[in-house]
Amino acid sequence: MEKAFGKFKQFIAPFGLNDTDFATLVQFCDFVTFAKGAEIMKAGDKQNFIYFISKGIIRNYVLSTDGQVRTYGFRVENMLITGYALHNYKDEYRAAVNIECLEDCEMIRIPFSALKFMENHSKDAHKVARYLAENHTMELVRFIIDNDTKTVLERYNNLESMFPNIQQRLPQHIIASYLRITPVHLSNLKKSRKS
Repeated sequence: MEKAFGKFKQFIAPFGLNDTDFATLVQFCDFVTFAKGAEIMKAGDKQNFIYFISKGIIRNYVLSTDGQVRTYGFRVENMLITGYALHNYKDEYRAAVNIECLEDCEMIRIPFSALKFMENHSKDAHKVARYLAENHTMELVRFIIDNDTKTVLERYNNLESMFPNIQQRLPQHIIASYLRITPVHLSNLKKSRKS
């Protein structure tokens, strides 16, 4: 648990939070574990937390109208995970995607209320919220643009460069879901790269 909070402190350090501000923030946070296959959040759920991943791999996904799983992104150690929450008229945040643990996971759970408190009490805390919003927005924009402008092989290579050992950590059908191809197509793609 201490190691997880240490990783979280290293992650957040570039945003300029001093030790006092960080100590205040972590008073609101807790250490949580989830088993492989656990659904942390479902699309439409009220989202009260974001998570910092200390150990494990997570995916964001939705179910299409024809029941197909559509993976939109992965998160691994030393990254934040959210449900791309959408603000509604009731002053609530509702997750836009499902969040599933693909391995046993250890995380720091950070309440939205803590981030709001920190924004009101620390001049540097707004940088964390802004980074989170910008980073997740750009990830989705990149995903959409890449699907329209890059070949499957280019997208596969990009995925491997972002997550170097993803092939060893995830089943082929999940990677295929992210690339929007079938597992058979992915298998053929991998074979063609070797020849």
